[in-house]
Amino acid sequence: YCYKPIMDVTCCPAYTIKCNALNFHINKSHKKVIKRLNKFLRDGLKEAHENQSAQSAEVGLDAAENDRRDTGMVEAPRAPSKRLDLQCFEEAPIAPTVQDTSSSADEPDGLCLSKPQSGSASNVSNHSSGSGATNPPKKAKLLRIERKREKLQNKGVSGDELERLMIASKGQNVAKSLEDFLSEAPRDDEPAAHRLKIETISTSGERFQESLATSFALFAKYQTAIHNDRPGSITEYLEFLVNSPLKASGVMGSFHQQYWLDDRLIAVGVIDVLPYCVSAVYFFYDPEFHFLSLGTYASMRELAFARALNRQLSSLTNYYMGFYIHSCPKMRYKGNLQPSYLLCPEVYSWHSLDATVKSKLDASKYSRLNSNPEAQDANRPTEQDLSNVLLLRNRKCIRYSQCLANGEIMEVETYARLVGKQCAKRMLLVIA
Repeated sequence: YCYKPIMDVTCCPAYTIKCNALNFHINKSHKKVIKRLNKFLRDGLKEAHENQSAQSAEVGLDAAENDRRDTGMVEAPRAPSKRLDLQCFEEAPIAPTVQDTSSSADEPDGLCLSKPQSGSASNVSNHSSGSGATNPPKKAKLLRIERKREKLQNKGVSGDELERLMIASKGQNVAKSLEDFLSEAPRDDEPAAHRLKIETISTSGERFQESLATSFALFAKYQTAIHNDRPGSITEYLEFLVNSPLKASGVMGSFHQQYWLDDRLIAVGVIDVLPYCVSAVYFFYDPEFHFLSLGTYASMRELAFARALNRQLSSLTNYYMGFYIHSCPKMRYKGNLQPSYLLCPEVYSWHSLDATVKSKLDASKYSRLNSNPEAQDANRPTEQDLSNVLLLRNRKCIRYSQCLANGEIMEVETYARLVGKQCAKRMLLVIA
């Protein structure tokens, strides 16, 4: 079923929110989260927080970021607890047109198919004694210089020309992109304490079934530890986060992005890929790794994923984050992904989540965001549109103009107003 909240009546108006993925501006807190995770992959050490209250606040925010959709799940077994080493950073393609690569540094977008390596992990504590512990990791800046030199050499540049280009690049103070920060995770050919892989798997494919029990166990552990909820049966899990009306077509469909720390599944991002956006549905993670702020990190990954898909599907430019409730402090983080936009509940036009819009919402929970009093919803059905609404009666498709039964006028008008004139011309309203 679909539901549409009555925005001017409900106590907590929920505004649809999106971020323009192509123009996304990474901020200081986002950089900090990415750097912390990359550092953990290199040396295996937890970063000490300034104080416990700061850590608690961050964990609370991260938990809020995962709740992109409410759940009413109950009962399930807890996840098996295995302490495994953690290694590698690649992601799975969702279409045959995407090329596989062997290095996440070259393809940081989440499109490289690679199964987590088995048999390579050993029992370790959070303080790894791997190669990263004996060989101090190189500074990120030095690694970037080495990678640039390597790329130029691979293009056949050498000698004086190579040095000239390297010196010239030093004078260019170019801001690093989201992909630049993500690509600083250790590559396969670099020493690291742990490896991370991200696999993007269609929920309608056979490969998804191979990890179903593992992902459900992780969900059960998350629901129990973070929300103090009984996670429910696996059937309820399938109905909640797996079964989808979307049919896979090329790069589009419903997917689970699985975050593997070596052979251990530590997080799952549930997303829909649509013609115009990547839509974040839900996110759950292993509470043992709360210190990595995986909710924030996953948002960065999903934004990068949307940007990468844009190269195949030019219409896909946005990252949808579900709903924004201004009066809910735990939702404010969504506005930190800039540029973000809210949907006007009356005109259905998009408006930048800036100081002007925030001041309107501060003054009133419900607000017509469009400041033009003459503006109207372009998709609102006219009288003529109403007569063309498609109905299904006795297994026959008819137009509303052919069936003007007085008792049905209000029902059909309400239906047409809710779905809009475009959908009313393509969908069938079943009537007795």
